[in-house]
Amino acid sequence: MTAAMPADTGRPLRIDPNALPARYQVPTETGALDASVYLDRRGVVLKRRLSGVPLTLSLPHSAYDGIVVRLVFGAAGLTASVLLSHRDPALCLPLATCRSVEEAAEDWRRWCEILSLPMLVTEADGTVSKIGHVVSVPIGEPQPRRRNGLLTRRRPRFLVRRKPGAAGPMPVLAGWREIIARS
Repeated sequence: MTAAMPADTGRPLRIDPNALPARYQVPTETGALDASVYLDRRGVVLKRRLSGVPLTLSLPHSAYDGIVVRLVFGAAGLTASVLLSHRDPALCLPLATCRSVEEAAEDWRRWCEILSLPMLVTEADGTVSKIGHVVSVPIGEPQPRRRNGLLTRRRPRFLVRRKPGAAGPMPVLAGWREIIARS
C-alpha cells in the first residue's frame, strides 16, 4: 500500500495497524501546531498545547466511538480518510489518508479488527452511522445454582452443612497439677 498525501497537508499519512505501537504527528484544528500521538493496543496518548499550556490525554480505545471512513471529492479527485472517531472533534485522529478506495477499505477493516471497535461511515450530510445492524440479546437476572446460594459465596460448600458450635463456660479444674515437659 502506498502512502498518499492528505488533502489539507503536504505530508503522507498511513499508520500500519499491524505495526503498533506507533508515534506520529497530526495537525490541530488550527493547523498551525502539531499534536503528538502515541497509539498502541491499550489506548491513545495525545500530547498537544491548549492555549499555550502543554496537555497530555491518555484515552482507552473504549472512549472512542469507532473507526470511520470519510470520502471527500475535491479538485484533485477522490480522497479517502480513515479516522479514529470520538464525540469531541478535537480528539478524532486520522489513521490513513489515500486516493484509493480499496486501500482505505482494507485499512478500515484491519483497524476495526485490531482495536475491536465498530465500523462507522460518514454520510453525505455529515452524520455518522454504524455499518450493519446490531443484535441485542436480552440478559436477565442469573438464577442461583444451589438453594444456599448466598452462603456459598462466602464459605466452601461442605462448610455450609456444618453448624457452628456454641462456646459454653470454661470448666475450672481444682486440685490438678500442671505437667510441664522439661529437658
